[in-house]
Amino acid sequence: MHLDDTTLDAYLVRSLDAARLTAIDGHIGSCLPCALAVEAAALDPRRWERRGPLGRLVRVTPPPVPAPALARELQHAA
Repeated sequence: MHLDDTTLDAYLVRSLDAARLTAIDGHIGSCLPCALAVEAAALDPRRWERRGPLGRLVRVTPPPVPAPALARELQHAA
């Protein structure tokens, strides 16, 4: 088992169920390619930004993807 991009993103935002997170944690501990992929993805500058007067790094959470019905409604409103 190696991590695909979708699973990697879900792992980094911790949106997987506890059993899956535990399984991936164990896999990353013994698989160097996956550990390096997690490191590279987690350090991606698009996932972080500086905020506040001290310029502290905070994680950027991507905006939620609207449901298809809401997306159509927004397109018609524009």
